[in-house]
Amino acid sequence: MKLKIKSIEVYGFGKWVDKRIDNIGQMQLFYGDNEAGKTTLMAFIHSILFGFPTKQSSDLRYEPKTSSKYGGKLRIEDDLYGEVSIERVKGKANGKVIVTLSNGETGSDKLLEKIVYGIDKTTYQALFSFDLFGLQKIQRMNRVKLNRYFLSVGSLGNEHLLKLADKFQMEAGKLYKQTGRVPEINQKIREVENKRQQVRIAKGKNDEYTQIYTEKEQYEYEIKKIKSKRTKNETNLEQLSRLAANWNHFSEIIGIQEEIKKKNIKEMPEDGLFQLNHLNNLIEQLRITMIQEKERSKQAMEKSHLTKAQLLFIERKKDIQRIISSIDTTKSILQEKDFLEREVIKEQEHVVRNKLQLGLSIEQHVPVRPTTSQKNDYQKLNQASIEIEEKLKEVVEKQSFNRYQRESISEQIDKIEPNIWKNQLYQKMEKEYKNEEKSQYSRNEFLLNKEKLSREKNKQIKISLIGITGLLLSISGFISRGLLGNILGLLGIMVFLTASIIFFKRKPKKQLNEISDKTTITYADYIKQVELRKQWRIQLAEYDQIIIKSKKLQENIVECTNKKNTVLNELNQILVNNGYPENMKIEDLTKHEDIFESLRERVQAVEEKEELLKKLSNQLLQWREQVLFLESVVLVNWEDLSSVVSGIVKFYQESLSEEQNFRSIQKEEEIRQEKMKKMVQEQRKFEKQRIILFDSVEVKSEEEFREKFIFFDEWKRKKARLKLLEQQVSEDISLLEEFRDQEDLLEQIKNIKLSMELHKVNEEKLMNKRIKNEMALKELEKGGAYSVLLQEYANLKSELQELVDRWSTHKVAAELIERAMTHARKNRFPETIKDTSDFFKLLTKERYTQVLIKEEKIEVQRSDGLLFEASELSQGTAEQLYVALRFAFVKNANDIVKLPIMIDDGFVNFDQSRRMQMIELVKQMSETTQIFYFTFDQQSLTKFRKEQIEML
Repeated sequence: MKLKIKSIEVYGFGKWVDKRIDNIGQMQLFYGDNEAGKTTLMAFIHSILFGFPTKQSSDLRYEPKTSSKYGGKLRIEDDLYGEVSIERVKGKANGKVIVTLSNGETGSDKLLEKIVYGIDKTTYQALFSFDLFGLQKIQRMNRVKLNRYFLSVGSLGNEHLLKLADKFQMEAGKLYKQTGRVPEINQKIREVENKRQQVRIAKGKNDEYTQIYTEKEQYEYEIKKIKSKRTKNETNLEQLSRLAANWNHFSEIIGIQEEIKKKNIKEMPEDGLFQLNHLNNLIEQLRITMIQEKERSKQAMEKSHLTKAQLLFIERKKDIQRIISSIDTTKSILQEKDFLEREVIKEQEHVVRNKLQLGLSIEQHVPVRPTTSQKNDYQKLNQASIEIEEKLKEVVEKQSFNRYQRESISEQIDKIEPNIWKNQLYQKMEKEYKNEEKSQYSRNEFLLNKEKLSREKNKQIKISLIGITGLLLSISGFISRGLLGNILGLLGIMVFLTASIIFFKRKPKKQLNEISDKTTITYADYIKQVELRKQWRIQLAEYDQIIIKSKKLQENIVECTNKKNTVLNELNQILVNNGYPENMKIEDLTKHEDIFESLRERVQAVEEKEELLKKLSNQLLQWREQVLFLESVVLVNWEDLSSVVSGIVKFYQESLSEEQNFRSIQKEEEIRQEKMKKMVQEQRKFEKQRIILFDSVEVKSEEEFREKFIFFDEWKRKKARLKLLEQQVSEDISLLEEFRDQEDLLEQIKNIKLSMELHKVNEEKLMNKRIKNEMALKELEKGGAYSVLLQEYANLKSELQELVDRWSTHKVAAELIERAMTHARKNRFPETIKDTSDFFKLLTKERYTQVLIKEEKIEVQRSDGLLFEASELSQGTAEQLYVALRFAFVKNANDIVKLPIMIDDGFVNFDQSRRMQMIELVKQMSETTQIFYFTFDQQSLTKFRKEQIEML
C-alpha cells in the first residue's frame, strides 16, 4: 500500500494564506530561508492528516492572523482508494474533516483513519517525521523499548489490536498492582489477612484446639524436614548417579591427561597443512597449466601450417585483391545479364503471342516492310480483284435473269403443248379442210414432230449445262475464299442441285388425248389449232435465243472466274514470297498502317537485347579466364558464374580470416611463451616457500611434514576431547576427588537409596497423623463464633480468587495479543538493526561498520573493532545514527504501509561530505517512498532537478 501527496492547498495556516502547490513529485525539496514557513508547511500536512492540536495541547495551532479561514486541503493518491481529497477546517476538537473519494463517496475521521492505516500523529512523527529533536529519544531507547516500538510500527493497519492489549493491561492494573493500595485485589488481600488473624486468635482460645493444632504444626515441621532431607538425598543421588554414568568419561580424562604429559609436542602452525596443500595445489596447477599450454602450443603450430589455398592466397594476393575490387562490377554485369535474359524471354513470348494473333506460325519470320512500288502493285492487284468481282457479280446477275426468262418461256411452252393436236389428227383435219394443202400439211407435221423431239433434247442439254455451270461456280467460289467466293460457292451448289432435280424428275407432259372421232371438230377448232402451233414455234425460237445467250453468259462467268483465280494465285504467291499469313487479304496489304510494324519493332528490340547479351557474355567469359587460376581452391560449379563470384568472395573472406587467425596464433604463441616463463618463475617461488615451511617445523620432506602433522592433529584432537569431557562433567568434577574407586561410589548410591526409602515411610506416618489432627480440628471448628469467622474467612478467599481470575484473564489476553502481533511481524527487529548498520556504514563512509543493541544501550562498532555507546559519538555522527535507524524502520514497515517522509532541516549539523552522503541516501529511499525535504541549505539545490524544487 502506498499513500502519495499530489497537491497542497492552504486556506489559512500560520503565515500561509491561499497557498497552493501542485505537481508534487516522489522526491520534493522545499527551499526557503529561516522564517520562510518550512516548519509551518510541515505542521500543516500533519494537521490535515491527523487533526489540529487542541487548545490544551502544547503544540502550536498556527491559526492565521490575516485570514478568518483556518485549514486547507490535501489531494493524495492511494493504491487502495485511488485519488482522495482530504479537507480539514476549523471545528470541534481536532477540526472538521471531509474526505472525498474518486467515486464521489464522502466520509470523515473514521474513513481518514482507514486511509492512513490507523496511524496516529504521535506514531507518524516518531517514525516518518525527521527533525533535530529526535536524537535524544533514540539515545534513551534500549532493546526492549525498541522492540515494543517496532511492534507498534509493524502492526500498522491493526492498531486496534494493540489498543485492545493496552486496554487489557489497564484493566489488570485496576485490579492489582504490586505496590498498590487502591486496586481491589490489594484491598481484598488485606481483608483476607485480617480475617485469617482473627481466625487464629479464635482458635487460640480453645486449649484442645491449641494442643491439636500444635501437634499438627509439629507434624508439618517434621514432614517438611523429612522432605528437605529427601530433596537433598535426591540431589545427591542425582549427582552420584550422573558421576556413575559418566565414570567412563572420567577414566578417559585421566588417561588423556597422562598421555599429554608423556608426549612433549610443540605447537605447530594451525594452517601449516593447509599451507602445504595450498602450495602443492598451486605447484600442481602450474604444472598442469604448463602441460596444457605446451599442448595448446603444439596444436597451434599444427594449425599454423599453411594449406594449398592459403599458399595460393599469399602468392597471388594482389591479383585476388584486384579481382575482389572488380567483383561489384562483375556482379552488376551478372545482374544485368540475368535481367536481359528475363526480358528477352518475356519479349520473345510477346513476339510469339503477336505472331499467333496475326496468323503467323511461331517459326515464320515477320514479313519485311513493303516498298512503295510493292504497295502500288498491291493496290493495282486489289483494284483488278474488285473489278473482276464486280463484273462476275454482274454476269451472274444476268445469268440469273436469263434463267428466269428461260424458265418463264418453258412454262408457256408447257402450257401450249397439251392443247396441240397430234400430228395424225391435225393432218386428217387439214386434208379435209385443205386438200390443196395436203403436201404442205404432211411436211409441217414432220417438222412439228422433229421440232418437238429437238426441243425435248435441247431441254435436257440446257439442264445439264446449268448443273455443270453451278458446279464450276461452287468450285471457283471455294477456291477464291473471301466473302464473295463463299457466296459464289453457295450459289453454284444451289444451281447444281436444282438442275439435278429437274433432270431426273421431269415428267413428260400429258398429250392431248385423242379426240374422239365422235366429237365434232369445227373449222374454228382447226383455225385455233393452227394459231397454237404458230405460237408454239415462236416460243421455241425465243427459247433457242435464250439458250444461246446463256451459253455466252456462261462463258463470261468462266472467263471472270479464271481471271479471279489468276488474281488469287498471284495474291497467294505474294503472301508466300513475302512471308504473310495465308488468311491475309489483298485489301490488308493496301492499308496505310502496317499491322506488322509493332511486331517488327519488338523483334528488333529482342535482337538488340540479344546482341547486348552476347557482349555481356563475352565480358563474363573474359573475367572467367582471369579468375580461372582460383578453380582449384574455389570449389563451386564454374559453369554458374554467380556461384563463382560468391565462392571467390567467400574464399577471400575465409583467407583473410585465416590470415588473421595465423597472425593471432603467432601472437598468442608469443604471449603463451611469456606466460610460461612467468609460471616457471612462480613455480620456483612456491617450491621455495614450501622449503621454508618445512624448515619452520624442522623437517626436510613432505612425508615427514605430514607425519608430524598427523601426530599434532592427534594431540589437538585429544586436547579437544579432554576439553569436551571436562565441559560435560564440569558439574561433577569436584566429586572425582571424593570417589577414586567406582565400587565406593556405587556403595554410597545404594546407601542413599535406602535412606530415601526410610524417609518415605516416616513421611507417610507423619502425614497420617497430621490428617487425623486436621479432622479433629474440623470437628472443633463447627458451631459458635469461630465457625462464623471461618465462614467469613472462606467467603473472603472465594472473592479474592474471583478477582484473581479476572486479573489473570486480562493479563493473559494482553500477553497473547502482544505475542501474536510479535509473531505476525516475524521478528523484524534483527532485520531493522541490520539495515540500520548498512545505512550507518554508508553515511559514515564505512568508518563505522555495525550497530548493536546490548542490554540497555545502543552501541556502534568502528572499522578498527572498537565499540562506542551512542552518547560517546559526536553530534554529527549521532544524528547520522538517528537517521539510519529511522530509515531502517521505514524500510522494514514498507510492506505494510508507505507514508511520505518529512525531513525538516535534519542535516544542519552535518559537514559537507556527510550532507552529500545523506542526500544520496534520501534519493535512494525516494525510489520507494515519497520524501519531503525542507531545508535552507542552498548547496543542496545543486543535487536536485528543477522540477523537484519548490521555492518558498
